[in-house]
Amino acid sequence: MADSNTADNSLEASGILVDEAQTGAVGSSSGSDAGTDGSAEAVQQRDVASSPSLPAASVKSLPTGSARRLRNSHVVALALKRMLKGPAPTLDHIIRFLSSGSGHDKFWMLTQYFTKVVVWLFAKRGQKSASERVRTLSNLVADYRIMIRLTGLVPMAQYVRYAEQFPAKTRLLQWLDRIMNLTLVCYYPLEHIYWLGAHQILPFSENLIDIAGYWSCRFWAVWVAMQFVRLGEEYRLIQGKRREIYTRDKIDAAQMQVELDAVSAETKSWKTQLLINACYFPLTLHWSIRGSTFPDVAVGVCGTVAAVAQACNVWKATA
Repeated sequence: MADSNTADNSLEASGILVDEAQTGAVGSSSGSDAGTDGSAEAVQQRDVASSPSLPAASVKSLPTGSARRLRNSHVVALALKRMLKGPAPTLDHIIRFLSSGSGHDKFWMLTQYFTKVVVWLFAKRGQKSASERVRTLSNLVADYRIMIRLTGLVPMAQYVRYAEQFPAKTRLLQWLDRIMNLTLVCYYPLEHIYWLGAHQILPFSENLIDIAGYWSCRFWAVWVAMQFVRLGEEYRLIQGKRREIYTRDKIDAAQMQVELDAVSAETKSWKTQLLINACYFPLTLHWSIRGSTFPDVAVGVCGTVAAVAQACNVWKATA
C-alpha cells in the first residue's frame, strides 16, 4: 500500500508541539558612507586609499581598468565583512524552527507534498526522467517521515496523561479528547506494523501489512472527523466569549478592546486549524478506501496547503 507512506503525523496536527532587532547592516552602512562622501565612487576611493596594505599612490599608478577591479573587489570584501559581523536574527529563527521536532517534520512534510505537484508538472510537460527523479525524492521523504514516527506513542502517552490531569473546558471536549486519543493509540502501532513489514524488518505476512496500512489510515480518518466536531464546539465557546464581552454591564473600553483582540486571535487560530483539517480530510478518505481514484496531484495540493499552514504556526511559536 504505497499511498499510506504519506500518512501525516496526526499528533502534530492536533496542535501539540514536540517541542529582526538589527537587520540590513550592510545596506544601512553603505548608505551612510555614500551620504558622507557623495557617491559610490568616492566610497570606493576612500576605502581603497585607507587600506594599510594598499597605499593610495599604488592605486593611482595602476591602469584604469585594473584599479577599478581592485576597488570593486575591496568594496565587496568590506560589504561581506560587515554583513557577517552583524547579527542574523532570521538565520537564528530558521535554526530554531528546524531544530524543533515539529518544525523539522513540517519542513519535510512540505517537501513531500510539494514534490508531488512538481512530479505532475514535469509529467504534463513530457519530462518523464525528471518526473521520476522527483517522485523518488517524494517517496523517500514520505518513508523517512513514517520512520521518525516510530517513537510517536511516547509523546502520545504523555498527552493522554496531560488530558486527564487538566480536563477540557466542557464535558463534550473532554470526551472528544479521549476518543481522539484512543484513535491515535490505535493508529501508531498499525502504522509501525505496516512500515516494519513493508521494509521486511519484521516477518509479517503481506496480508497483515496491507490490513495494517489501511486500518492505520482509517483510524486517522476517524481522528480527522472527530476534529471537525471538536472545532465546532470550540467555535461555540469563542462566540460565547464574544457575546459575553459585548453584553457585560460594566467594562472599561480599553479592557474590552484587549479581550476582543484575544478573541480575534483565537478565531484566527481556529480558522487555521479548520483549513488544516479540511485539507487532511480528503487525504484520509483516499488512503482509507481501496482502489481510490483521488489524483496524486490533488494529494500534493491538499498536503502542501496543510504543511504551509502548520509550518506558519511553528514559525510563530519559535519566534
